[in-house]
Amino acid sequence: MTDLHPHRPEWVRWLPAMILGAIILGVGVFGVLAVPRLTAEPGPAQTDQVTDLNWSVFSEEGLAYIEAARTPRIDLSAPPVDAASIGLPDTGSVAVGPHATGLDYRLVLIATDAEPNGALFLAPSFTVSTSGGQLQSVRVDERGARDFRETYLLLAERSVDYGYTAPASTRLAEAISEARDAGAPVTVRSDRGTSTGMGIVAEATCFGAGFCSVSYIVTPAVG
Repeated sequence: MTDLHPHRPEWVRWLPAMILGAIILGVGVFGVLAVPRLTAEPGPAQTDQVTDLNWSVFSEEGLAYIEAARTPRIDLSAPPVDAASIGLPDTGSVAVGPHATGLDYRLVLIATDAEPNGALFLAPSFTVSTSGGQLQSVRVDERGARDFRETYLLLAERSVDYGYTAPASTRLAEAISEARDAGAPVTVRSDRGTSTGMGIVAEATCFGAGFCSVSYIVTPAVG
């Protein structure tokens, strides 16, 4: 048979294998160097990022750590909670979220030194409010919006853990009708549950389009 490439160097025959080997090596190096950076958990907090007892602070440094770890922790067990001690303004509010990744925060609120003892919230965002130098409330948002039946089922489910009485489904349906007529959202609130050792009020903000968003307003048990 006639040789179609009579002058082709011997090394050319090995070129495809060399290219494939280089690609495999590159993928391996990326796996070693890049994957740990993508999957590693944030390191331990620095002293200016948390309190001496490892509670969250809301200073610039503390908020940076909250964003890195997504595990904020607030101690409500000894009210009144001093705002300045955890980096909050004397009077105002600090909102956290939504997170850049779209993931939820694992917000831990400790209510007392004994049982019952607070709650864990998985939330896309939350807001801490203060007045007169004291923490007044933590507003925790549920993700997304639901129709009034789904909203009622969610509020009823959470009431078992939080101790409030869920608003009736008919009240939520009425709120949606009222919002449609008024052209503005209508808010429906539960009573104040205390089964977690702190006060929790469920709040549904209903819109004329037929949906409601849900938040929980958490307050210290006393103070």
